[in-house]
Amino acid sequence: MRSIVKGAEPRALIQWKADNAQTPENLVYGRGGFPGEAVRAALLAEQFHLCAYIMMRLKTAAECRAQGRDTTDACHIEHLLPQARKVPGEDIDYRNMVACYPPSSSKVACDFGARAKGDFDPAAGSFVSPVSPGAERHFEFDEYGGVTGRTPAGAETIRVLRLDHPALVNDRAAVIRGALRPRGRPLSAAAARRLATEITHPNQEGCLPAYCVAVASAALALAARAERRAARLRKQDSTR
Repeated sequence: MRSIVKGAEPRALIQWKADNAQTPENLVYGRGGFPGEAVRAALLAEQFHLCAYIMMRLKTAAECRAQGRDTTDACHIEHLLPQARKVPGEDIDYRNMVACYPPSSSKVACDFGARAKGDFDPAAGSFVSPVSPGAERHFEFDEYGGVTGRTPAGAETIRVLRLDHPALVNDRAAVIRGALRPRGRPLSAAAARRLATEITHPNQEGCLPAYCVAVASAALALAARAERRAARLRKQDSTR
């Protein structure tokens, strides 16, 4: 998981709320011409096109348009506090919305992430919200795609979202291996530390690489191992 800094509420959503101020029955998510396209586009941009829960790469609005589709082909709008709570106004609160995999238009089977969370209410228990500062600190990833909780909240979030689902672990592992062993050989400690910094910065298109936090975590662990090994060798050489 990567911490998301929420941006300003999209103008289309502000206008929709104003237009329906006199018909409060329309101020419900999905009703009365809810501006889903504008909201999804804004969410994708502020998340640098990564799923809020699993960090899988999501299409950009431009990529969707190029394929003659809208952003339902990129993601679905996930409510952090579930709609099942039925708290008035919570379902149309932009701060309560994130973009997640799978896309609205997809019928793909998915047993992790938003689908696994379902109607789980984060307010009822320990759960790391992707919009909380420092969300990354609750998780640790290894080069095999595995994930463990650094805190009780992190461990509970892994359980709720099934972040340790085999399909997700395998997908992360393939990306991490490709980044840490680009030519079949592990990166040097210096290169691994450089990767850990660079991969968490978006490119010119405003996109972050898939699982960037997991890659950075694994890269720092690789660098630390390489540095310890080098220190041991230097110590051995000095005693000869």
